[in-house]
Amino acid sequence: MQKKNTLIKLKEKEREFRQSLIIEAAREVFGKKTYDRVSMAEIASSAGIAKSSIYTYFKSQEELYARIACQDAGQFISRLSKILDQADDDIIRSGIDFFLDYYIKHQAQWRMITHFALHGNKDIASLDQLNQIGRKLMDLFESLFTRAGCPGDNRLMAHTLFACLSGVLIAFRNYPGRSEQERIIHMKRIGRQIESFIRSFIHNPSIHTP
Repeated sequence: MQKKNTLIKLKEKEREFRQSLIIEAAREVFGKKTYDRVSMAEIASSAGIAKSSIYTYFKSQEELYARIACQDAGQFISRLSKILDQADDDIIRSGIDFFLDYYIKHQAQWRMITHFALHGNKDIASLDQLNQIGRKLMDLFESLFTRAGCPGDNRLMAHTLFACLSGVLIAFRNYPGRSEQERIIHMKRIGRQIESFIRSFIHNPSIHTP
């Protein structure tokens, strides 16, 4: 019985390893191309396995994409939530810094988000599931502004912050002619500027209200 249990555990570990291998490879491929231009053959080649092996773990390319997107976004939201829970007066700075630091480090995840945001994947049956993840992130950003005492439409502010931080990453993450460290320093400086604008609005909303 003990030998049988050991074999079961080994098979389960092997299954988890193969799933992880496929997910890592697929994340890189999905980050380089839009969903509709990716093939299972490319993912299999990147993972160094046969295409048929992927279908042992994932029924379709759609299921694989949704799994990665939801898994990555879920981890990000969970970690951001903890960061904000621990923040006090610096909640705005904590949120901005974490967003930039996280996606500077996790480039493949960010590229997937960018492709989805810019091109969309409206043919994916799991689109509603992905949209729910997006709403959870906006809920978290909205709570950030509420806790910071921001007046007005905090949902709009949440969308504004996401757009600003996304723009920073899109514009400067791989900006040519600068070293990696120079790019990171520059993006963080812009993050401080965004924070300054937000604090200015919180303290003097009438100045910025159209």
